[in-house]
Amino acid sequence: MAAAPSTPGHQPAPRLNLLAVGLMSLLAACGGSGDEDTPSRGPATGTPTPAGEALGQAEFATIGGAGGHFESADGRLRIDIPAGALAEDTVIRMQRITNHAHGGRGEAWRLGPEGLEFAQPVQLTFRYSDADVRGTAPQLLRIASQDAQGFWELHEDAVLDEDEGTLVVPVRHFSDWSLLSGAQLHPAEHTLAPGQSVALTVMLCERVPREDLLAPLLAACRPSQVISHLTRNWSVNGTPGGNALTGTVAVQEDRRALYTAPAVAPQPPAVAVSTEYRGLEGESVLLVANILVQSGLCTPPGPAQPCQFDLTTFNGRGLPYDELPREDWQNPETVISGRLTLMDYDGNGDGTWTARIHWVEQRMAGPLEQFEQLAGDFTSSGNGQLEFTVVGGGAFSGRIEHGRVTLSGYPFTSKNASVTAELEFAQQ
Repeated sequence: MAAAPSTPGHQPAPRLNLLAVGLMSLLAACGGSGDEDTPSRGPATGTPTPAGEALGQAEFATIGGAGGHFESADGRLRIDIPAGALAEDTVIRMQRITNHAHGGRGEAWRLGPEGLEFAQPVQLTFRYSDADVRGTAPQLLRIASQDAQGFWELHEDAVLDEDEGTLVVPVRHFSDWSLLSGAQLHPAEHTLAPGQSVALTVMLCERVPREDLLAPLLAACRPSQVISHLTRNWSVNGTPGGNALTGTVAVQEDRRALYTAPAVAPQPPAVAVSTEYRGLEGESVLLVANILVQSGLCTPPGPAQPCQFDLTTFNGRGLPYDELPREDWQNPETVISGRLTLMDYDGNGDGTWTARIHWVEQRMAGPLEQFEQLAGDFTSSGNGQLEFTVVGGGAFSGRIEHGRVTLSGYPFTSKNASVTAELEFAQQ
């Protein structure tokens, strides 16, 4: 990928908010509850994690002494290198990796060359999505890098721009980097049958100061023991405490909040359980858990109709997916769309399924769209786990939660490739 030259003011002047250190200081102070009736626990310590594993193909750009910028193909990360930061032409690498950061959101990034240091600060811009703030809030997002020992270092000079949906941080070295959240409502999403309950907990990923005054480390996330002090105004669809139509929520003696679904599934079936989370400076942000209340496995568009889900990712990548294996002499193939249909006639969680995956073969005579369709039966368990059998032989597993289905080991076959794929679908 070619690098664009560095141009001052390449972005409009946004409305910026410097991320407050105060909230993370509060997290560091939450090693114990301060309540006499709560068992004490030791102070948080920095916790190393394994390095992430590569996902997909790396992206490259060559940038020299004049500077330039390099943006990932999906627009999630941008590197701005000013003039003079590099002494010579350097091949810059972006590699998506699995994210093991405490409170990590989405995928992490391995930036290279590893250990590269700059004469001037380089700017990293992380663009966050709606999925990144499920159960948390933009104001609670942070940026961290992983050191050689596996510890995650917080970079507290990051700047949030809610209008642009970005978090920007100046850096002087390359390593593994992640977007994360210091506090999250867990679970952020859940599916219940009418009358069932789920316990909601605020998870804190605590800041651990270091005696050498270097960047603070990040501790493993753990449930808050001071939920009554950090949260207030628990509501369901904006109604304090909820009601009989949408369900109720109340803080329990174990300091978790318990949401109980109504006796009859509400319409629409999705409800928002929220709480106001208070930081050290008295600032308040809203944390929301999305709960789906439904009688069957999924919510069909109408009586006696199947639930339909559209393919969103193939082996962890968004569509179109162009990384199917092939020999050099074979035509490239690109997965472009797909649909999964689940039919649960009696609402007991078992039924029939079909899946149709479309791909395009890039032939010399022109692109040719083709498809594969499989079908069979499925069964489900109470925790959303699915087991599929395929007509003609074969089986794979999956999971359904909050209108999304994940399939593991799906036997996909195109003209040139035969793979077991990881697929994700979202309900229409």
